[in-house]
Amino acid sequence: MKILGLLIFVGMILLGVFTMANWVELSAPTALSFVAFSFEAPLGLVLLAAILVFVALFTAYVLILRTAVLMDAHRYAKELQAQQQLAEKAEASRLNDLRSQLDHEFEQLKETAEKSRADLNIRIEGMEQAMLNAIEESNRSLSAYVGEVEDKLDRSLSSPMLNNPV
Repeated sequence: MKILGLLIFVGMILLGVFTMANWVELSAPTALSFVAFSFEAPLGLVLLAAILVFVALFTAYVLILRTAVLMDAHRYAKELQAQQQLAEKAEASRLNDLRSQLDHEFEQLKETAEKSRADLNIRIEGMEQAMLNAIEESNRSLSAYVGEVEDKLDRSLSSPMLNNPV
């Protein structure tokens, strides 16, 4: 774009130099005919004026077009920023929802773990009690067997003494 602007500027300078160098020929009056009427004027100056009018019109067109493009770009930038903010808000909302859902899930897991721990403690206490009962029962049985064995030993030991006086 800068090269094109530079070429236009150089072209305008060359046109100015050409006009100054040929001013006498350009300003020489000539009979000009416009289909419905005719008059006498310098043909070079008329053509130069027409070129300058077209240059001014094209410059105005380019400026209007550039202004419209800049305004569109500014509007699109605002829309993009608004959409970006909307997307950020939606993402933040999703993250907050996810965080609350995870917190809820962790609370449920915590409650389930506590309930399982309590159930396990109750079962362990029950098993512990059953094991203590089994140990006591075994202890009583063993004590009974030991008592029987002692009684048999006592009877065995005492019966030969009764039968055999020394």
